[in-house]
Parts: sequence; C-alpha cells; structure tokens
Amino acid sequence: MKLLADENFPPTLISYLQKKRHDIKRIQRSAKGIVDLSVSEKALKESRIVVTFDKDFLKSEQDSQNVRVMIFDFPNMTPEEITPYLDGAVAVINKLRKKKKPFMVIYSKEGIAI
Repeated sequence: MKLLADENFPPTLISYLQKKRHDIKRIQRSAKGIVDLSVSEKALKESRIVVTFDKDFLKSEQDSQNVRVMIFDFPNMTPEEITPYLDGAVAVINKLRKKKKPFMVIYSKEGIAI
C-alpha cells in the first residue's frame, strides 16, 4: 500500500509499516514544513494515502473531496502503545481504498469514524 506520513507521524510507526512492506514516504525527508494542502496535493499526485495525527485535515473541504486520509487520534499514548492498532488501521484503509473514492477517517481506540 502506498502511504504518505505527515510530519507528525512518529518514526517508530513509519518503521513498523515499512517492516510490513508498505511503501511509505515521509514528509520529514521530502518536504519538511509544507502545509496540509501541499501534503494533500503530493498524496494525490503520487496516489498515496495520508497518515497523520493532524486533525486540521478535517477543516479543508477541498481535501475531503479529493484525498484519502487516515487521521490517528490516540491522545496521551506513546507510539509503542499505538503500534498494536496499526494492523487494524491498514485493514480499514485497504477496504476503503478498494472503493476507489476519496475518504477521510479518524482512527482511535474506539474504532473508526468516517
């Protein structure tokens, strides 16, 4: 699966996804400091799904009509505590991705909110 990790996505979680053989690019390495709209444009151009902890993606109507985003909402948890949830997140992304439509979901301990 092709993913684009936003700046706030922890390296520990990126490494975990890489070990699971996902094609994940990091904004930190390729375009540090770009705004959310630019992140969305990059994801669209490269056919990637954005993974982020940034709820500001919810504010942009343009993004929600075009881009596929999974927002992680795990306040007060370390990346190590979040890792067990990643496989579930990937399963959800796979189902949504197969529909070939834009999506914006929030993933938390309680489950998925679309």
